[in-house]
Amino acid sequence: MRIDPRLLIEFAAVADEASFAKAAARLRIAQPWLSARIRRLEDLLGFALFTRTTRRVVLTARGAEFLVAAKAVADAVEAANALAMGLHQPKSKLLRVGAAPYSRPIHQRRMLIEQFAAQYPNVSLEIDIGWSLALLERLRQGSIDLTFMMGSFDEKEFEGITLRRFGLAITMSRSHPLASRSLITSADLAGQRVQVFTRGLNPRLWDELYKPLPAQSVRFVENPEMAEGPPEEIEDDLLAAFFDFEGDSPSLPSVVRIAFDHAPWLPFSLLRRHAALSPSAEAFWTAAKLAAA
Repeated sequence: MRIDPRLLIEFAAVADEASFAKAAARLRIAQPWLSARIRRLEDLLGFALFTRTTRRVVLTARGAEFLVAAKAVADAVEAANALAMGLHQPKSKLLRVGAAPYSRPIHQRRMLIEQFAAQYPNVSLEIDIGWSLALLERLRQGSIDLTFMMGSFDEKEFEGITLRRFGLAITMSRSHPLASRSLITSADLAGQRVQVFTRGLNPRLWDELYKPLPAQSVRFVENPEMAEGPPEEIEDDLLAAFFDFEGDSPSLPSVVRIAFDHAPWLPFSLLRRHAALSPSAEAFWTAAKLAAA
């Protein structure tokens, strides 16, 4: 059994706060996603870590015993981070750019970051990973300089550079009856169970992305882990709908991704506030303009 240390850190945070909501705020992640992560850890361990009620979260006996090891890992990671910051040679400038976790495969994001880091070695470039609504709030407050964003945005608040547009793809197992299709249509999805990300994470994007799916005949299955990207494995009788990253993500042995017909082409953009930027942020913005030209 190999346990992701991040799961232990997240478990320790929930135990410390005795609340999923408070722990999610502390970790700066969405509560549904944190709940799913803890369930994943419990499934991996084979026992419950918490007794959950509508009012509070209480450690089980096994959970309390396991917390000792989890806190040791969390404390060690925090100490390592502090040491690394102390040993790191300070750089003259700092640039903070937000990005959703599912945007990692996108070529334009990787290219901009890699080229900027190579061209401006004296700028400390920090990528702030988070969900779209949280990133917009950080941008609004000025705690980040820029952010990558999928979908439409309020142009009265923010200015954007469209780097690319993405359609919708349907993921399925290679044994699914639709797996041989070159294109998926609305009629193909009638009566199917389709996994989607939880609408509460970003209602506006959810509505934009899934609007073309036949809601009256499709059975939506919300899964917060879908906010990290399309699944790499899936049940034979289940489909999943997410952005079509064809060409940016590698092919997988157990699933296929097929483009959906008449999908909306949603923009992937770099956003800024309607305000002056720091020299480092201005340089990154200019690089994005050149990439989009």
